[in-house]
Amino acid sequence: MIGLVIAAAGIEWLSPVPFFAPGHRLTQSFAVLCALAGLTLRAWASGCAGRHTRTAKIEAPRLVTDGPFAYLRNPIYAGTMCLGFGMAALIGDPRAYFLAALAFFFLYLSIVPAEEEHLSRQFGAAYALYRAEVPRFLPRLRPWPGRVRNVFHWRAMRGELGIALWAVGIYVALLGEEWLDKIWG
Repeated sequence: MIGLVIAAAGIEWLSPVPFFAPGHRLTQSFAVLCALAGLTLRAWASGCAGRHTRTAKIEAPRLVTDGPFAYLRNPIYAGTMCLGFGMAALIGDPRAYFLAALAFFFLYLSIVPAEEEHLSRQFGAAYALYRAEVPRFLPRLRPWPGRVRNVFHWRAMRGELGIALWAVGIYVALLGEEWLDKIWG
């Protein structure tokens, strides 16, 4: 919710570069790839973790160490950051990077430590070992050998479609607001 509030505030403050404008095509192509990679990572991680990642409550029916979780402890958040900074690059206004960083700072400064504390209490030594071996945000080059395979939850991935639609909607709103400013001056 914090991210959406910050994005909504940015609609008036940011001046996006037109989509694939001359001189910005390479940057915006990279930005689209970065955003898609972020969405893909989020979808893969959500499928591995299950539907409980969609709730506001911190819960974990099991310790998830397979899939992208074998490379980094917070792949959903890493995917969100990749998506957010990809969107900032697509927008092309340097202030968009500031807003993305601000949103991530507030979100992850409180959420990640709370989740890690919960996982430590719930899974004890198993989580301590996982935490010692798997980095928080920058991935390992090889999967963690102690990973435990779990069932992949295809339904959990559906929520990522909503995230993609929000991202496209925010970008279109920015372009629309800029276009209306030009028309009505």
